[in-house]
Amino acid sequence: MKNELFAKIEEFYVQMQLGKYDHPCDLAIILQSLSDEAWNEVDELYPQSMLP
Repeated sequence: MKNELFAKIEEFYVQMQLGKYDHPCDLAIILQSLSDEAWNEVDELYPQSMLP
């Protein structure tokens, strides 16, 4: 994983602890975004594992 993704996850955690994502929709949006980025990293690092 790239350091950028780790930084985003860390920032999410800090913001969550501060109560920024109290609304379920806000939480879902940021989690979906982080998840998408993580899967993109998997595709980039392990492209052969995505073949059927």
